[in-house]
Parts: sequence; C-alpha cells; structure tokens
Amino acid sequence: MSVHAKIKAASEFLDDAPPGEVKGVYNDIKSIVEDDTDLINGLEPAFEKYNLSQFVTVELSGAAKAVIVSKYNTLGSDRFYDPELGKSFSVDHRSLKVSRVEEYDGPTETVSSITSDVKNYVLEHYPDPSSYGVFPQSSDDNVAIVIVSNKYSPYNFWNGRWRSSYVADLSSGSLTGSIAVDVHYYEDGNVRLKATKQIESDFKSADTSSIIKSIAMLERNYQEELNREFGGLSEGAFKSLRRQLPVTRSKIEWGKAIGAYRLGQDIGGGRSAK
Repeated sequence: MSVHAKIKAASEFLDDAPPGEVKGVYNDIKSIVEDDTDLINGLEPAFEKYNLSQFVTVELSGAAKAVIVSKYNTLGSDRFYDPELGKSFSVDHRSLKVSRVEEYDGPTETVSSITSDVKNYVLEHYPDPSSYGVFPQSSDDNVAIVIVSNKYSPYNFWNGRWRSSYVADLSSGSLTGSIAVDVHYYEDGNVRLKATKQIESDFKSADTSSIIKSIAMLERNYQEELNREFGGLSEGAFKSLRRQLPVTRSKIEWGKAIGAYRLGQDIGGGRSAK
C-alpha cells in the first residue's frame, strides 16, 4: 500500500473518532504503524479537518470560557478569533496548544447583542461547561452562531457531544444550519448514536433577539423528536431483535431465573462461588 493510501485510510479513522476519543484513535494508529513517520506526519490535515468540523474548544489564558475552533472563525494559517474576547490566536491542531494570542477587533453593537442572547441561552439550557461563539461572516448581514457541549465520562465508558451551528441573514430574516448529536457507549460492547438535522427557519429581521428565540424552539423540537425516536426503538426495532423463545422453545419463568436456572453458572459453564 502506498504512503498516500495509508494516510487516507488512517485519516478516515481519525475523522470518525467519537467525541473525546481522537487521541486514543491516534495512539492506536501510531502503535500499528510504529515508526512510519511519513504516515504520522501526513495526518496533520486530518486533525485540522476533525477539529473544525467537531467545533473543538481551546483554553486561552485569562479567558472565562473555552473558545471554539471552527470554519466560521478561521483567519487562515491555523489562526482563529473570538469577537467577544477580542482576541486572535494560533492553534496546533494535533496538540490543541494555543500560541501567539493577539488583540482583535471587538464585536459590533449588533454582534454584541446577539452574543449576549446566545450566552444567556447556553447558560440556561446547556450543562456547564459548554461553549458558544457568534462570528460575523463575509457580509455584515450574515452572522454565524455556534454552540457545542461536550460530556466525557470515560471511566463510565461513554462520551457525547452536541453541536449546533446556524447562519442568520439579518437582512432577510432567514436562519439555516444544522444540529448534530454524537454519543458513544462502549462498556462490554460498542454502541454509537450519530444524528444530524438540517435546519431552515426564519426570524424577525428587525429584532435580533428573535434569532435566539427561533433557535431555542428548533432545538427543543429536535430534542423532543429524539426522545420519540428512542421510545420507538425500545418498543419497536430493539424489541424485534430479541429472541422470542430460548433454544428450548419454552418460555423462561423470569421470577425463578436467578435461583432455579442459575443463569450465570449455567451459561458460563462453571461452578458458583462458595
């Protein structure tokens, strides 16, 4: 296999890494390829792609919040900015170390107002810590709103991430974007939920506070939709996967299962502990 093909295959593994587990995937790749420095060095673009798409966060010294790294606030050449903090900075995509922090233009009055609404919404509806950003785009009439919430619990064998991003057109009152949920549970198995919903909505263009009201409604509706889907899986698809009868073709009396059937001992083929 050529070096290019190896880099492509390894990059796909990194790109699909579950939340909070990209370093583990990277270490596994390194242990497999050992001293293949060409492959390891060739993974830099994969780290950048992952970080931008997953809205990874980095810490700036003295900042009260973690700062999002995304395509919406890139300045090019691995530099990013945060209008609320009035800072720009460089990021090493492999280590996520921040360097060359510099002053940056603060937000306009409109962006500042939207940022305040988003901040209050995130503080009220998301667990701490969660991150947000409001970034002007190429046109003054377009503003990107990004929210990310990570919950990592590796000792309990699960990690999860919520990502939502929207572009608000202040002139037309249109709102477009997406919501993505990624949860990985891996205790004695490997179960992963990946769900994405594309968003198209609107708001009152003359009232920027209506942007966050529209976002709140969209996200609430999506959470309710996910809850309904989970209920349907439990009573539908998952239930149909269960064996209706054991291989004996007779129903198990579950009330007697632990004592009479000695499930752990019989299935394991061993003897119960004394």
